Amino acid sequence: MSSTSPSPTLPNVKAGSLRDELSSLRIDRSQARRSSPLALLAWGLLLLAILGAIGAAGYVALKDQLFPLPEVAVDSVRVMTLGQLKTELTATGYLESRWQAAVGAKVPGRIAEIPVEEGTEVKAGDVLAELEHADLDAMLESRKVAVALAEAQVAEAKFNAEQSQRDFNREQDVFKRNAGTKAALEKAQTTRDANKTILQAREASVAAAKNAVKEAEEAIRNMFIYAPFDGTVVTKDAEKGESIMPGGMGASSGRGSVITLAKLDELEVDTDVKEDYLGQIRKGQPTEVVVDAVPDHRYRGKLREIIPMGDRTRGIVKVKVAILNPDERLFPELSATVFFLPDQKEGDANQSERKGIFAPVTAIQGEGEEKFAWVLEGDRVRKVSVTTKGDADGGLIEMASPFKGGEMLVTSPPPGLKEGAQVKMAE
Repeated sequence: MSSTSPSPTLPNVKAGSLRDELSSLRIDRSQARRSSPLALLAWGLLLLAILGAIGAAGYVALKDQLFPLPEVAVDSVRVMTLGQLKTELTATGYLESRWQAAVGAKVPGRIAEIPVEEGTEVKAGDVLAELEHADLDAMLESRKVAVALAEAQVAEAKFNAEQSQRDFNREQDVFKRNAGTKAALEKAQTTRDANKTILQAREASVAAAKNAVKEAEEAIRNMFIYAPFDGTVVTKDAEKGESIMPGGMGASSGRGSVITLAKLDELEVDTDVKEDYLGQIRKGQPTEVVVDAVPDHRYRGKLREIIPMGDRTRGIVKVKVAILNPDERLFPELSATVFFLPDQKEGDANQSERKGIFAPVTAIQGEGEEKFAWVLEGDRVRKVSVTTKGDADGGLIEMASPFKGGEMLVTSPPPGLKEGAQVKMAE
């Protein structure tokens, strides 16, 4: 007998009402969203800011074209000596000592001692270095003993020679009295002559031994390196314990020199002058020398030599300019600038060293007590009253006031320039 489960009963739902409910859940896009007033205001302000930025950028870009600034040429006020003002030609070069030498030994050896340092002042004949020479010392002592031995042999030979001379004299006297034989006389004569020869040989041996001593002493003297002239040690090219070889060019062959010596009181500038300007210089011409390491001082100089050999590849001629008043601040290999001056009368040398403040003539406007100049400060100009003295020279004029050097002045200012006007420097 089978049994069945009762079927579940569904609620009675109408199809039409279900479709209506689903339709009510859809989003209605038929109506446009409405923006709030604050959002519209923000968007408007943003748009105005963008337009303002674009306009400002355009104005800046077109400002120079729409309202161009006046262009002005400028030049500086400079501190110069009267000698520099009258410079005919300038050239650059390097300091060198007229007397400079790389000092080495005459013979090879190993350095035992260097008693000097860089900057040491030495006199001619002072010891700069010493090489090891113990073997030569022993040889010298041996040769001195040889001299003593040779001298003793000379004394012996001299005694023998004198004795044989007395023997010969006695035999000769006996022979004259017919008491002796001719054979005895000849034997005494032969002995005498032989002893004289031996004495001469011994004396020659002494001379040879003494010369051998001198040779050893000279060899030892060559172990010392002496200063060839008064000067200053500028470099030490070797140290204690290093080997030295005359003419050596490197570590494999040994050092070639030990000390570089220079006379610092006789310095000169080694410089070049172009062939085109050779006619503007002459031997003995006065100069001023400015050394980069001592920029606040100008040294008096004189063109010492024009080297009679040109360089056709570079088109230059080498010249030597002697410095007349060097001091302890100068030494070789410093860079220097030479100002070639016109010939000076006696007493003008000190006058040419006087410093002054000079401005370009084209920057000075007005006449008499109403002279003025436009000073450029940033991108604006300022009118300044000025006082000059003397006449213009080389496009420059000396200023009595108010400049100190370094100010930038407008040269040949355009008409209508006003106080505080904004300008642009000409390129």
